[in-house]
Amino acid sequence: MTEHPIISQIKAADEAIIAEDFDTLLDIYTDDALLVVQPGMNAIGKAQIRQAFEKIVVYFQHGLQIKQAALEILETGDSALVLANTIISAPGAEPTTRQATYVFVKNSDDIWRCAIDNSYGHAILQNK
Repeated sequence: MTEHPIISQIKAADEAIIAEDFDTLLDIYTDDALLVVQPGMNAIGKAQIRQAFEKIVVYFQHGLQIKQAALEILETGDSALVLANTIISAPGAEPTTRQATYVFVKNSDDIWRCAIDNSYGHAILQNK
């Protein structure tokens, strides 16, 4: 069975974050993508997303590790909602599992790109 292209994109994004390869990472996002940096703080567009990840890797002492423990893709047409158990770890910190939500869209060349990257999932509602 062939791996869904979105899974391949998520794996590539995780690897790019770990390697701090932001050029590769940004190619996985749409031009107007939204990244939830933390609840209440979003980065919009590739320039802001790059700046956010440059700060994130410093915060995690250049040791950020990301992997997906489980993924579910709900797809219709050129849109997909991805539900994930995302494990985040860094030096000196216990691994944390987040119930992430991602939205991917397929462009005219049949390439799936991330439009919304919310690794916090429903946790962004906790203080509402």
